[in-house]
Amino acid sequence: MAVIKVSTSIFSAIKTIERAMTKATRGDEIHLASGQYKESIQFHENVSITGKNMRDTIIEGLLIVPKHTTVTFEQLTIVPTAQLFIEGRAVFKNCVFKGAQTSVILSLSNGEVELEECTIEQAKDVGMALFNGSEATIKNCLFKENGKSHLLLESSHLTIEDSELTDAVHSMWLKDEATIKSVGNHIHHHSGTQIVVQEQSAWIDSSSTISNGKGNGIYATGESNVTLIGSYLHQQLLPQIWMQESYLTATNCTIEAGEESGIMLRERASAEIANCMISNHKIANVQATKESRLNIEGSQLHSCEGVGVQIREKSIANFLDTTFAEHVLSQLFITEQSITSLKNCVFKDGEQVGILLEKGGNCTIVGSSFVNHRNTAITVIEGELTTLDCEMAYNDGNGILAVTNAKVHVDNCRMYANEMPHIAGKTNAFITVQQSELYEGKSLYVIGQSQLTMSDSKIYNSDGVQIEISDETEAKLARCTISNGKTNGFKVLRNSNLELDNCQISNHTLPQIVLNDSSLTMKNSELLDGERNGLIVENNSEAYIHDSFITKHVFPQIWIDLASSVELKDTQITEGTESDIYVQNKSSLHASNCIIRNDRFQYNVQAVNYSNITLEDTLVENSFGKIFYSENNSVITHSLDEVSD
Repeated sequence: MAVIKVSTSIFSAIKTIERAMTKATRGDEIHLASGQYKESIQFHENVSITGKNMRDTIIEGLLIVPKHTTVTFEQLTIVPTAQLFIEGRAVFKNCVFKGAQTSVILSLSNGEVELEECTIEQAKDVGMALFNGSEATIKNCLFKENGKSHLLLESSHLTIEDSELTDAVHSMWLKDEATIKSVGNHIHHHSGTQIVVQEQSAWIDSSSTISNGKGNGIYATGESNVTLIGSYLHQQLLPQIWMQESYLTATNCTIEAGEESGIMLRERASAEIANCMISNHKIANVQATKESRLNIEGSQLHSCEGVGVQIREKSIANFLDTTFAEHVLSQLFITEQSITSLKNCVFKDGEQVGILLEKGGNCTIVGSSFVNHRNTAITVIEGELTTLDCEMAYNDGNGILAVTNAKVHVDNCRMYANEMPHIAGKTNAFITVQQSELYEGKSLYVIGQSQLTMSDSKIYNSDGVQIEISDETEAKLARCTISNGKTNGFKVLRNSNLELDNCQISNHTLPQIVLNDSSLTMKNSELLDGERNGLIVENNSEAYIHDSFITKHVFPQIWIDLASSVELKDTQITEGTESDIYVQNKSSLHASNCIIRNDRFQYNVQAVNYSNITLEDTLVENSFGKIFYSENNSVITHSLDEVSD
């Protein structure tokens, strides 16, 4: 191996690189003295060319590395007058490329390039272009001020590490099944999208920073793949990651402070996101639309000025062990027949609602909590919600609000300390509650031709009415306990219907059940220990009570008023402080096979103002005084005896 020295000095025997190449054989080294070498060279031997120093050793011209040839360049400034064309193998170390005279600085066609400690700048269009199965390795390099893109790949492969790319329209553009492996790079301040991935290409990154772009940080389309591990994206003007008909995998990444969205999925795009933090965007932290697929696990989503996560247009999303916090609008928005599932997630400190579900959306939530929202924890409008093993507390609005044909199923959940009813439904809402606890706040408010079904649940310690139904609503409760409310247990208003089966209602400060222009069916239930009435039936209401037990109320245990009626069968009414039954104002009661017993107040059965009471096969006892009292055209019939005034 020989060393051939080249110098532009008038005393040098070899003044040009081309002259040195005529003397060189395979493996020789050509050392260039400081100076400017204006020449174009096509290499035919494997050689290395080394300048005295990078700043003062300048090659200006055209360089061609043909197939089956390897050329190494070190410590040079290269000013190409046309693109440097490489079909063989070229190695550049400590070189500067200044491309002001050419559209493309380095062009590879089935070639191979290694760049280390190099600067590639000022190309009119592209810093380096790879075509037709080319390969490149780049380490510790700087790409800057290249016009359209620093790197352009078609059907080629590149690895770039610990490099900086800045000040172009695009940083990297991949087409036609190209692949880039990126490690520890800094990509910033591009006027368009920083990374463009198209046509089944793949961009794989580890620990890079992508920042301050005026377009997207990453844009992928055409069934391409983007893989991010420990990447950091921030401050793009458009969505930081835009996936369209493509696939994203992100692990241990931070995506924050974008002017629009953090991640946008469109047109059947897919994303797998794990252990990431996505925050501080102005429109949404994550959006999935047009039949896209999203899975997020172990991540933190917070502090968006708009929506936390938006799922729309028949998209599907799954969340596991993920926290949603401090979003200005809804923390999760599901709409337009989209489907979402959540497990072991936390929703907290939202400025509005935790979840907004609408327009045929479907959401299933397991083992999650919703706390400290300034509005409702979950709002459902024309959607379907299932919650299992969840907690909803300390929200300024409802725990769940179901509106306009919404369907809500609540199973084994706890709701407490919400400022508004834990569950509210209106306008044809369908609500099912099983094995749940609702306490420290008004529990249920269901109106507007809605339906409530509740079983094996506990409702207690409310400051307001514990359950209120109104406006042609139907409620069915089985095996439930409703206790210790500071006002009523139930209010049933305006042509609504309540069914109680194997329930216990106890210890309310105001009448335990109030029925107004509505109906009640109560079977195998207990109504006990009320500070006022047990049951008030008024204003054309009807009640049917069967196999039940009513006891220990301070005011009349059953009060029937204003053209209302009650049927009692196989029921016991005992230990009232005042009357057991009080019927007035054109109302009626019929009792059969009942026991009515009072030892504290005379007249435990009373009828006044055109009212009627009929007792069949019923035992009426009063150890304190008289049993019956009637006045003003009222009638009490007991077996064959009639008492009237």
